[in-house]
Amino acid sequence: MTDATAHVELPQIAFSDATPIAQGFDDVYFSRDGGIAETQHVFVQGNGLPHRWAGCAQFTIGELGFGTGLNFLVAMRAFLAEAPAGARLHYVAIEKFPLTPDMLRAALALQPELAAEAALLLAAYPLRLPGIHRIHLPRVALTLCFGDVEALLPQLDMQADAWFLDGFTPAKNPAMWTETVMAQLARLSAPGATVATFTAAGSVKRGLMQAGFAMRKVDGFGHKRDMLVGMRADDETPRVTAKSAIVIGGGIAGCTVARALAERGVRVTLLERGAIAQGASGNAAAVLFPQLTKRWTASAAWYFTAYGFMLRQLLQWDAGHAAHQTIGMLRVPRHAQEEAQLRGLNATLGLDPAIVHWVEHEEASVLAGVALGTGGAWFPQGTWVAPGPLCRALLQHENITVCEQVAATSLQREGAFWEVTAQDGAIFAADICCVAAAHECATLLPEMGLTLHAVGGQVSEVNAADVVAPLRSMLCHRGYVIPHGDRYLIGATYNHDVDDCTVTDDNHARNLEDLATFLPGWLQGHACGGRMALRATTPDRLPYVGAVGEGLYVSTGHGSRGMLSAPLAAEVIASLILGEPVPLTQALRQVVDPLRFKKR
Repeated sequence: MTDATAHVELPQIAFSDATPIAQGFDDVYFSRDGGIAETQHVFVQGNGLPHRWAGCAQFTIGELGFGTGLNFLVAMRAFLAEAPAGARLHYVAIEKFPLTPDMLRAALALQPELAAEAALLLAAYPLRLPGIHRIHLPRVALTLCFGDVEALLPQLDMQADAWFLDGFTPAKNPAMWTETVMAQLARLSAPGATVATFTAAGSVKRGLMQAGFAMRKVDGFGHKRDMLVGMRADDETPRVTAKSAIVIGGGIAGCTVARALAERGVRVTLLERGAIAQGASGNAAAVLFPQLTKRWTASAAWYFTAYGFMLRQLLQWDAGHAAHQTIGMLRVPRHAQEEAQLRGLNATLGLDPAIVHWVEHEEASVLAGVALGTGGAWFPQGTWVAPGPLCRALLQHENITVCEQVAATSLQREGAFWEVTAQDGAIFAADICCVAAAHECATLLPEMGLTLHAVGGQVSEVNAADVVAPLRSMLCHRGYVIPHGDRYLIGATYNHDVDDCTVTDDNHARNLEDLATFLPGWLQGHACGGRMALRATTPDRLPYVGAVGEGLYVSTGHGSRGMLSAPLAAEVIASLILGEPVPLTQALRQVVDPLRFKKR
């Protein structure tokens, strides 16, 4: 993955007779005879929906060619209207040329009867990054995969119940309709899966039949005489189920796992040896800051994907709790070499300028609200999060029981259940157990040989009245400055080999010295408070996430980017437990590979 970039192909779109056209393929995104009616006929009815939803708890649709999202919106509307109240829809779509938000807004404006559904999609539309992006909407999980279909399909892990094949016509887009693609569809299909497509091309029919689908022609839509539908002739297999779970750890890692499972109907008991968010998750605020690297590595892909996921999730999790604020962030270079690297981010990493781009010092100064001696990399969606309020908000769910002041001492498998023994002798049992207790995970899971280090981080506080001018945005340098009410948070140190959380004057001095290197003379006072907490880190700075035994999972080692990394880790774990599409590309599967956990 080190030679890849974050570049995503930009589509060329035009409008003719109120119909969006892909100029690169000389083809329409949906029929001129009526886009919604076409989707209903070809894909909804062609796959035997919605009567197949009756009595189901979970249904997965796969789509090749997301386009304007019209098929998704129509399917979502039908599912919410027709499926049982407790059922969940997973919709997985691959798109090589994802529309920009403005393009998407213009295309969906042509379908006013879907305005409510379109507004939900537009509000949660992911950053234009390659890879897999999970979007949660009411009772619906959309997994958008940005990239080439032949490259992405082998990386997916899912069991589709129905397929919408909606790439541009085979004659104009043959790469979407190859035998290799058809074979992957079969691999990713649940027993009895159906397929529907607008085309009746013989090559498509033969390819699907060779892959194991029984295919037939039916009446097409509009001016198309025929279309194809089919089914895999397999016996049904039972769905993966998990009714109860124990989560150990009440920081952001544990709270996000608990919430992800609870929202899927799993009853969760969360055990915390002290109070919720008492460790590093107890800091007053944390900046969401993806790792900037010289190459598009697995680490960069993980943290940028996590960045986009957390921004989307905050809109749902933090409703009414005021636990985050989006004010933008400037990454200020420390020296000339780093300035050159930051100036070239978009070219070397292929990052969309809407995510981050370089601004010269005049514009940077306006964005920051203070005079800066250099420009910086500007993250317009830069956000700070208050971990404690957010963690407590996450646990406010009817399926979650919180047990504070309960220290887990051991866990063992007993038949079909995991039993966790607490310090006072109490025993908790559940189908699933997830250990998310920072560096204590190594003690609770000694057989895994987890290599975890406790690294101290001290945050210093200064009064807002003691600065020359107020900041309008967050600044990151070696550390960070976060405007937070009547104070500024400055940090954080990186203290190796510490075992306590004592706030020291030496650490305050380090933070303020770093501050003075890029904001000289800005602070006119001294630290008026602070907090020290321990972070759990791994040797390669990637977290330990995933299954480590039958029904046993771990989420730890998130280090100084826990607020960014833990929510994506929780989504991955919940997907693994419930047998859902896993929102990770193959390149990121190393993050959830248990063999990596034991490497020294």
